[in-house]
Amino acid sequence: MKKILLLQFRTDISLEHEREMIYKMGGFDKSEFEVINVLDKDAIIPGPYDVNHYKAVITGASGQFNVTDWDDDVRTKIERVYPFLKALVASAVPTLAICFGHQLVAQIFGGEVKSDPEQAETGVMEMHLTDEGKRCKLFNNIPETFYAVCGHKDSVTLLPKSAKLLAYSDKCNIHAYQLTDNFYSVQFHPELDRDGLTWRLSLFPQYMKGRTIDEIKATYNEIPHVFKVVRNFKNIIDNV
Repeated sequence: MKKILLLQFRTDISLEHEREMIYKMGGFDKSEFEVINVLDKDAIIPGPYDVNHYKAVITGASGQFNVTDWDDDVRTKIERVYPFLKALVASAVPTLAICFGHQLVAQIFGGEVKSDPEQAETGVMEMHLTDEGKRCKLFNNIPETFYAVCGHKDSVTLLPKSAKLLAYSDKCNIHAYQLTDNFYSVQFHPELDRDGLTWRLSLFPQYMKGRTIDEIKATYNEIPHVFKVVRNFKNIIDNV
């Protein structure tokens, strides 16, 4: 039976946390997944001809590294997965890119990623769907305006050609886009709840910009809808 491939870009203890949150929020069983940490130097990275071996693909986030300032060692390891990602876009395999993955995919396909303090976000932020987003299967049964967990310093500032803008926030102009019928990308974290964000901030205090965790927690809004994004992606997988 084909599995869902989770590509991760982490080297710290958040590696397992990310997996567990994706399983939980999507209603997946972990036995459905094959997990590859792209930053593991010994990892066997799938190539273009491996695309159809998978039922679906999810690319994870990374609190440790940024597309705009990674070192040569990190860049070299991550570039190994480029041919596979390019083949995914040409395939019908459902794909969801999250945060770091969202930025990485945009850069690979001709978009632009910048470290823009004006667009950086940490906390629970208000999202707005575009007209394309309202029609998109990824946002089925999600209201036009909803709240989601965010934590990013880099932002996609220019979409790849042919990509459709699906969502934005008041600070970040590109929060979700669609490259093909089955290739989706989100800057926010649909896999994280508020407790998950608090735990991540304890690992990456640089994202708090001098604020305390309690100060950030005081700004948290309820997020009853964003979890549907991963569930909707599961439905997309099940109906391909």
